[in-house]
Amino acid sequence: MSLRAQLETVLGGRISTPFTDLDKRVRETVSTGITAFDAKTGGLPRGAITEIFGLPSTGKTSMLLSILAAATAREEVCALVDSGDAFSPESGDAAGIDLQRLLWVRCHNLDHTLKAADLLLQGGGFGVVALDVTDVPAEKLQSVPLATWFRFQRSIEKTPTILTIISQEAVAKTCTALAVKMADCEFRIAERKTHALPSHSVLLTGAAATGTVIRSRQPIESQYVRFHLYSSFSRPGARS
Repeated sequence: MSLRAQLETVLGGRISTPFTDLDKRVRETVSTGITAFDAKTGGLPRGAITEIFGLPSTGKTSMLLSILAAATAREEVCALVDSGDAFSPESGDAAGIDLQRLLWVRCHNLDHTLKAADLLLQGGGFGVVALDVTDVPAEKLQSVPLATWFRFQRSIEKTPTILTIISQEAVAKTCTALAVKMADCEFRIAERKTHALPSHSVLLTGAAATGTVIRSRQPIESQYVRFHLYSSFSRPGARS
């Protein structure tokens, strides 16, 4: 059975015709769901790789949730290849992701993660394929041959698919059409009004993130970007 047939079997019961043409032009850009970011960068380019990277607590995960929420709101089917099995469906739902349109691939090592991403990109039919390698040690990521990222780029260059890589350090380099380095994130924490939650849990109500556009195939007016992220979830050790 082909990969596409397998995915249609998995998704078909929940989503009608998940591989219907997205009726979007390759080379257009689409919204991240973050108005200020889109205004500065033009949004995410289709048929290309976008890389969002930075240290922990700089807003990467919150931004990924926004991207997936915006894509599923456009009625696109998305895939999340999760290298550390760290995605929280509750957080995704709170961020506005239509979980019925999200295929979550839970991985436990880098090799499995890259193979899963490769298969999904070759299978096609996804609006966004998100590759979250935030928890992979930097030395392992840097050991991935550049040819791997070129292969991923070639797999989607004539399709409407957006490959979004979330990592701590830039890994795809010249293969990216848009690369943003997240530098800082100021979180707003709700006042604790109940003792029902564990003392080490916090409720994040919003954040102001900053980033620098390292690479863009679209003309931009400024490399420096500042935008707001909003969260409505509470969980211990929540990544951002």
